[in-house]
Amino acid sequence: MKKITLLFAMLLVTFLGKAQVVASQNFDTALGWTSTTVTNDSGTTVSAWARRTTGGAPSCSPYAGAGMVRFNSYNIPSGSTGRLTSPAITFAGATYRVKFKMYRDSGYPTDADNVKLYYNTTNAAGGTLLGTVNRSKDLAPIVSSDGWYNYTFNISGTLTGTGYVNLLGTSAYGNNIFIDEIVVEQIPNLDAEMNAFNINSIVPSGNTQISGVIKNSGLTAITSLDVNWQVDSGTVYTQSLTGLTIDPGTVYNFTHNSVWNATPGLYSVKVWVSNINNGSVDADATNDQITKSVSVASNATTRFPLYEKFSSSTCNPCGTFNGTYFNPFLTNHSSEFALISYQVNWPSTGDPYYTAEVGTRVSYYGVSAAPTLFVDSKDGTNFSIPDLETDLTAAEAVPAYFSIDATKSMTGNDITVQVNTTPYITGDYKIHVAVVEKMTTGNATTNGETEFHNVMMKMLPDANGTAVSFVHDVPTSNTFQATLTGLHIEDMTDLDVVVFIQNATTKAIMQAKVATEALATHQVVGETKYKIYPNPSTGIIKIQTEVPVAIQIVDVTGKVVYVANQVQNESQINLTSLEKGVYIAKMKGENGIEESQKIIIK
Repeated sequence: MKKITLLFAMLLVTFLGKAQVVASQNFDTALGWTSTTVTNDSGTTVSAWARRTTGGAPSCSPYAGAGMVRFNSYNIPSGSTGRLTSPAITFAGATYRVKFKMYRDSGYPTDADNVKLYYNTTNAAGGTLLGTVNRSKDLAPIVSSDGWYNYTFNISGTLTGTGYVNLLGTSAYGNNIFIDEIVVEQIPNLDAEMNAFNINSIVPSGNTQISGVIKNSGLTAITSLDVNWQVDSGTVYTQSLTGLTIDPGTVYNFTHNSVWNATPGLYSVKVWVSNINNGSVDADATNDQITKSVSVASNATTRFPLYEKFSSSTCNPCGTFNGTYFNPFLTNHSSEFALISYQVNWPSTGDPYYTAEVGTRVSYYGVSAAPTLFVDSKDGTNFSIPDLETDLTAAEAVPAYFSIDATKSMTGNDITVQVNTTPYITGDYKIHVAVVEKMTTGNATTNGETEFHNVMMKMLPDANGTAVSFVHDVPTSNTFQATLTGLHIEDMTDLDVVVFIQNATTKAIMQAKVATEALATHQVVGETKYKIYPNPSTGIIKIQTEVPVAIQIVDVTGKVVYVANQVQNESQINLTSLEKGVYIAKMKGENGIEESQKIIIK
């Protein structure tokens, strides 16, 4: 009899220690819930919510499994709404809550795209509002960084019979909203949830605070608990907190009294709660801890941002965006960032310079609209020059953790790119190399554009990039080669090479670089090589040379408009006083070798 009683007690504790799930949806195989339709910014009627396996605007992946659901606020006019409704849910005379994961991002930080969660006794719109979550990480509830976050909302009262849960998305014409792992379950008596872990994915070496947010997701007030953290399989640091009053549904912000003396490397850092109310049973152990991968940097350097633009000569909005906003912005800031323009195959027949490698990048980011501009993989498609400049300033302010030195050389139609990298963090990343033509005209079609800048022609070895396992402070060297025949290249002398390092999973751009011309190392005596860049320019140019040169700038009439002597390698020349147009740069080295090069001032 004693054994039977003990067994019953154990089963009772097990039953009470698990939340009773009455409905769930992970979107791994199908949408499963019902979406309303909405008219998008192109005038097309579409489902407001749709299942996605990868996310664009912002770039993200499902929290878990193979799918997630997207509210298309990026393409839905501001103020438009769309509802996602669950199937009928049977409630069995208890109190219940709704849990879900939501991706928060930093794009369009003041745009209040949001989701409202409702409970309703029918599958109609509205019902009892349970809570609201904004997409922007800078709006309520404010979070520290881009990523997935847990949200839990209780349904008031005791529920019996049939009911429904619905998500109402509202567009502010910012980025898309992504939701995953929706669960409807009975509210347990005691449930302490580790709601947030406030640590960045990259931190400097030295003392790092461990802090976060604990939420009471149960029905009983929390009066005491332990907060623990551990790096890899190292020492567990525990702080006991007593005399607390964390009421149901409220949160508690903590900073652990033990700091992490972080040294350079890649670590798994875990924080969790335990010993709730002096050892009482926590009903849901699945939300007790958060684990993050953290890189500790040995150093940092200045960031050179990467701009990736998806556009087409058959796209009228692209013509407006490029001609009115982006090209003037590019003229003023061309030396401040690296640019790759991917010409896409829509609308209609699409751009004639589209390639399959462009399609790979479209799929990788989940791009569904043109024009789309990514600034270091974050959407920056602003039809406003001041907004474009604001995004550039913000991108330049972010520290980088890779130094890149890249050179290119051409032999006929064969290109060789040498990439030397010094990483200041440890981890697995990809090196991407893109050959771009600085100006093309042959792909002009229907949208009024007549010239196109930094059009991607070839990626080395392909659009998937090259995986590299970096170790902090250990330099790497990679050589890339390709034959540039059978492509859309109009002028083999008008090519640049953009090199960038990307986190393949998070899509974060780590650093970018425009390759310089490789100077010959085995030259005939008396031979030299001169290179002017950038070209075209806004009037600020530099010269690569192995010997000092005298330079004359001559206009199309033959008039000498600029003279300089003893110009050294990498010297900067200011031609901003000259009119926009075509000029000839005549250079003569100390060895007597003369060369001329056409330059364009925009």
